[in-house]
Amino acid sequence: MKNLLYIIPNLKKVSGGPRTRVSLFKSVFLNKNDDVIEKGNKFVNSFSVKKVNIVYVESATNRIALIDVFCLLILRIRAKKVIIFIRDVYIEMFPEEYSTLRSKITLIFNKLSNFYLSLMATNMVFPTLEMGAQFYKNNSWYLKKPYQDLPPGTYNVLENKTIPDFTKKLGILYLGSTKYQNSGFVNFLDFENKYRNEYNFYILSGDKDLEEKTTKTSIAVSKILRDSIPEFISANNIAYAFHTRPRNKYDDLTFPIKIFDFLSFQLPFFTEKHLPVEKLLSNQYQLFASMNNLEVIHSNIQAIDAKEYSLIVDFLKEIALNNTYQKRYDQILEI
Repeated sequence: MKNLLYIIPNLKKVSGGPRTRVSLFKSVFLNKNDDVIEKGNKFVNSFSVKKVNIVYVESATNRIALIDVFCLLILRIRAKKVIIFIRDVYIEMFPEEYSTLRSKITLIFNKLSNFYLSLMATNMVFPTLEMGAQFYKNNSWYLKKPYQDLPPGTYNVLENKTIPDFTKKLGILYLGSTKYQNSGFVNFLDFENKYRNEYNFYILSGDKDLEEKTTKTSIAVSKILRDSIPEFISANNIAYAFHTRPRNKYDDLTFPIKIFDFLSFQLPFFTEKHLPVEKLLSNQYQLFASMNNLEVIHSNIQAIDAKEYSLIVDFLKEIALNNTYQKRYDQILEI
């Protein structure tokens, strides 16, 4: 019997990490000759399913639609297993931020949607095990199902990473959005302000207000397609990236998609010891650092030569190859 991917969100209306994750899972399922059900005749396609081995469901961040309620019920009857991915628990952890009438409605529909998803599931998956534990801790009235972690994955892993020229000025990269309130972007700006004579600084992001944010800096801001990023890194002698998010109770539960991009590009990156990242990289990783201690980060960069840098790159490549979306698909089949 085939397996089936059921996509709750409309891919035309989501962006960033969620769209990347769902699109890549979709590619893997199609390459395996499995079925995919997404927006456009969801009910007809679900009703036409006879028997299926595993239904894997990529949920939306906030709520499910009425059509998904009916379709998931049909698929639950016809599948051996229904494995449902819960993307986020931000609403679960910060209900105080949903105090207006409109946001309270969002909160209620989120709770009801997650209750229904947990009811339909034979198994649940989350970006991290810790998020799963928090999900059920906050919702003790849900029927608890077995759960596992299913983080994002790597893709288009570089075959041959270009090692930067250590005889020239090295580049430092910030990748992705700066709009998240706990992005820690100010730490990147502080590092640039302190060490702009030692390094060249770059931002790759789709944010529209970055020119204004970086007016008094030497940072070069660009927006390019993901497939062009490795070439950009090589052309600008970029040696390191900064993952500047501070540790907190929420960011210790989830994986930013950019972590897996750094792995795919084999670009060494400085980061706090977020629990999921530390679990992924192990305590062998040399670039865990406090973003409040910029001098130590600078000292670490200065101490790493080309030979040691190559060892870090090889370490990242090994992790990247062990965490592809193909591996994630295999993980789903083992649940």
